[in-house]
Amino acid sequence: MGFLTDTVLRGAASSSSTKLIEGIDPSQINNDIRGCSVDLHVGDIFRPGVEAQSPGSASTPNRLQLVLNEGETAVIQTVERFRLDAQHAGFVLPVSSISVQGLLMTNPGHIDPGYEGPVHVTVINMGKKPFAIQPKMRFLRAFIYKLDQAVASPKSPTGSATTAVTQELLDKLSPDFLSVNTRAASAAKKEVEATVKTAHFFQYAFPAMMAVLGTVGGAVVANYSVASRFEERIKTLEEAKAVDRLKTLELNYPTEKRLLDIEGRLKVLQPNQAKVSSPRGK
Repeated sequence: MGFLTDTVLRGAASSSSTKLIEGIDPSQINNDIRGCSVDLHVGDIFRPGVEAQSPGSASTPNRLQLVLNEGETAVIQTVERFRLDAQHAGFVLPVSSISVQGLLMTNPGHIDPGYEGPVHVTVINMGKKPFAIQPKMRFLRAFIYKLDQAVASPKSPTGSATTAVTQELLDKLSPDFLSVNTRAASAAKKEVEATVKTAHFFQYAFPAMMAVLGTVGGAVVANYSVASRFEERIKTLEEAKAVDRLKTLELNYPTEKRLLDIEGRLKVLQPNQAKVSSPRGK
C-alpha cells in the first residue's frame, strides 16, 4: 500500500479510462496536484435551516459568495468528483490556511474504495470575524493511496448516492452552532428589557418615592419645629417662674433686712469668741 505521487495522480486525472478523480481544470493541474495530494475546491454551498426550494437548499444550492458569521454553519460540496476503483481509497483534510482563520470542518475523513462522486463537509465559523466562502476556493486536500489488493466489497454507485446532500440532512443540522445568534439575541433582549424597566422606574416609581420622601421629610421638619417651639416655651415659663419666686422672696423677706439680721448675729458671736480665747493666752 502506498500514496500516489503527483506524476501518477496527474496521469490518472488526464486519463479517460483510469480516471481516479475528475473535475480538475487542465490549465491548473500542475498547481492543484503537487507532491502526493490533490487540492479540492468549493462547489455547491448549502445552508442548514433554509426552507426547501429556497437559495441554499438541497434543490437550489448557492453558487455565489457566502459569508458565515461567528457560529454559523454551512455544507460545502467539492467541484471535483472521485471515481475510485476497488483497489484505491483516499482521505481528505482541510488546508491549514483556512483552519487557522477559525473555519472548523466537522467530517473530513476516509473515502472508501469504489466511491464515485464529490465529497461534502460541514463547516462552522469558530472565529470572531465573518468568514467569506468564495466559489472555487481551495479548501480541502485529498490523498489517494493504492491498496495491496482490491477489496472484495467496494462501495457501489448506489451506496455513493446515499452520501448526497439532501433536504432531510440539512434539516437535521443547526444553522447556528451552539445557538450563538439565538443566545446573543436573547441577551440583547434581556438587556433592552432591563433598560426599559430602569427607565420606567425613573419615570414613574422614582418621582413617587421622592414625593413620599418629601412628604415624610416635611413632616419631620414640621415636627422638629413644633418641638423646638415647645422647648423654648417651657424654658421661658421656667425662667418666669424662677423670677416670680425671687420676687416673692424679696417681698416677704427683703434683702436689706436679711443682711442686718446677719450682721447682728455676727456682733453677738464676737464677744463670746474673745472670752473663749483669753484663757489660752495666760
